[in-house]
Amino acid sequence: MKKYHTIKCVVGINFVFLLASCTSMNGKKENVSIVNPPIVNPSPSVIPNQTGKNNSVKSVEFKEYLEVISDIEEQFLSQNCVEVLNKVKKLENLIKNINLNSLPPLAQAAIYSCDARAGMDNPLRVQKAVTVLQGLALHYPVIHEPWLHNMLSDFYFALGDKQNALAEKRLARDLILAQQQDISSLNAQILQINPSEPGLSQNNSNSNETSGNFNQDQIAASASQMLNNDSPEQAIALIDSIPPNQRNDNLKRIRSDAINTLVMNLRYKVRALFVRSTQQTGTARKETLQQSEQILKGIIKNYPEYSDMAAVQNNLKQVQRELAKP
Repeated sequence: MKKYHTIKCVVGINFVFLLASCTSMNGKKENVSIVNPPIVNPSPSVIPNQTGKNNSVKSVEFKEYLEVISDIEEQFLSQNCVEVLNKVKKLENLIKNINLNSLPPLAQAAIYSCDARAGMDNPLRVQKAVTVLQGLALHYPVIHEPWLHNMLSDFYFALGDKQNALAEKRLARDLILAQQQDISSLNAQILQINPSEPGLSQNNSNSNETSGNFNQDQIAASASQMLNNDSPEQAIALIDSIPPNQRNDNLKRIRSDAINTLVMNLRYKVRALFVRSTQQTGTARKETLQQSEQILKGIIKNYPEYSDMAAVQNNLKQVQRELAKP
């Protein structure tokens, strides 16, 4: 096997395995706040002038090149922009004026994001980072999505785009909130297995009361936003992460509104299906009516507290009468 390769080989190779390596890092990752990330001191841009092609450098050590790229990705996932920028300088020592667009998506995101963090007063650097992050199709657990959206929000704010900055902050909050509910569920399951688990005993419930109320306020805000975004199913699922006997009046009201919105949407769908069935015959008509029946039965089973359940039951009887016809 040849030890060295030309730069064309480096650019042309498939980098999928690099992304896979990012999820199995051996080093420890320090706990870093996503809201107050480590400070990156202002510094000149590390982005080279792009020429569209990499310099034709023969005898680049392929293994060392890949190790630097992997280090850049790893440091970015650890939210260590200082080291990312240092690794970029090492990369440019290997390949002068490298075309960054030839790198894997995660490495590009790392370099442009950290370069923007070191130049928040430079709109060109920040806008490039926004563009790259918007096209980054990576999700948890490969990347910490709340941190990613919070960083995007900071970039938008630096560009004066308060609307998108606020939207990204809210999304980061909702993602963290979902993780908090997973933690609460895991704590409950741990207590079932070991009721004397340190730090999770039932005796601590009173001390956590204030924190629980604060979480319910967060959940209410997130659920209301989901409802406003025409996502009642998500709002209901989020509220249902709190046991019914622990929900405050505000959560109960929002859940009721979400159920009414969801059921009305489903009833509109049933109506459209029913109208379609009147224009069909044979098997097609029967299948359309059966679909309507299934939706209505689902409403009755899953949302018995719906405010106009009598109308849903009448709709079901009507559909069943049509199904009974030869």
